[in-house]
Amino acid sequence: MRVSRGIAALSLTAVAVLGLSACTSDSGEKADKPAAGAEASAPAEEVAEVESDFDLTQDDFIERVTAAAQSAGTVTMDMTTAAAGVTQTASGQIRYGEGAQDIAMTMEVPGSGTIDFLMVGGVVYMQMPELTGDQYLQIDPADTSNPLSQAFGGMEDQFDPTGTLAGLGDAVRSFEKVGEPQEVGGALAQEYAVVVDTSVLNDASVAEDLAAAGATLPPELTYSYWIDADDLMRRVTTEVAGATTEVTFSGWGEPVEITAPTPDQIADMSALGF
Repeated sequence: MRVSRGIAALSLTAVAVLGLSACTSDSGEKADKPAAGAEASAPAEEVAEVESDFDLTQDDFIERVTAAAQSAGTVTMDMTTAAAGVTQTASGQIRYGEGAQDIAMTMEVPGSGTIDFLMVGGVVYMQMPELTGDQYLQIDPADTSNPLSQAFGGMEDQFDPTGTLAGLGDAVRSFEKVGEPQEVGGALAQEYAVVVDTSVLNDASVAEDLAAAGATLPPELTYSYWIDADDLMRRVTTEVAGATTEVTFSGWGEPVEITAPTPDQIADMSALGF
């Protein structure tokens, strides 16, 4: 079913690009997030009170980068994944809220076309033109009566770069500064190589989603993070099962427009066979 392929593509991209937050142990605790819209209009350069001078360490990397991202309040992401001569792209925005995020993501998935993915107030909206036309599936991850709900549990954390970091604590096996700072997206940023032990994973659902997308997790993953002087992520790259993925971050703290579809844009699930 095309919707299943779409879910698998979303899961593969989220895990490959942004990390293991939805499936690692719960040893890491997320920092408190600002209320929706709080500090969202402040430029990124006004967020940090003290420059880092690129002196992040394995002990403080997660805390500092998470705090900087959440203080900024919003971010724009652009992703590219290349494997076996096929390229998959995605772009989107995140707005941090109290205890959750609002997300708007558009993906170009070979074999599935364009997928528009929204999560607003914890509810998922997914538009796949070949299946839903110009309407959206509405999926509440908390609705146990909906057969698609389980597939989207924790999806907001998978796409959230701060959620990624919160789950990495016990999984990090090495942390190393690489080379000298370089310009990334208009900001000077330092590269850090972070090696993650995937045996810490405890959620089989992500492995199942990856298997559906034709991939498996290796014993270790190496992430390259480029972090600017305000502790904000500017780029993350990694390789999973031969798929090389890069995500760039921009527009930290800039206003974003993320809204739920109107009632007349919601598809009739029963008419689609759900």
